[in-house]
Amino acid sequence: AQDHDEATFKKYVPDLLKDQGQVLIARYFYLPIIISGLLLYALGGWGFVFWGVFVRLVFGWHTTWFVNSLSHLFGKRHFETSDDSTNNWFVAILTFGEGWHNNHHAHPTSARHGFAWYQLDQNWLTIKIFKKLGWAKNIKVFENK
Repeated sequence: AQDHDEATFKKYVPDLLKDQGQVLIARYFYLPIIISGLLLYALGGWGFVFWGVFVRLVFGWHTTWFVNSLSHLFGKRHFETSDDSTNNWFVAILTFGEGWHNNHHAHPTSARHGFAWYQLDQNWLTIKIFKKLGWAKNIKVFENK
């Protein structure tokens, strides 16, 4: 099951609910896992399934959880926020920029989380590419001045 109900999505990301592709992905999120598991089994047996599905999923879960655990325990705070969020470079590397968590809490609507030149934010680079291709529009970005 997904983490949030429809009311939460309506409050925070109503535009995604209007995108039928996103709705399908959210509804059938488990199908790519099952299909890739079957393909990997056909290609290389249980070893392929173990590394290509189970290890990949567990690694993804842990790095995602690090954002709300390690990034609230260890790191630097560049902004005063009402929580204990920090910027954690280790988590940022593992999560392609999501470890700049204090930046996110200070400016939650910004698509860019790495505000300083040394805060590598690969997710932001991907969004910039999507914008150039016309796949992303109306992007909000905090300008660190």
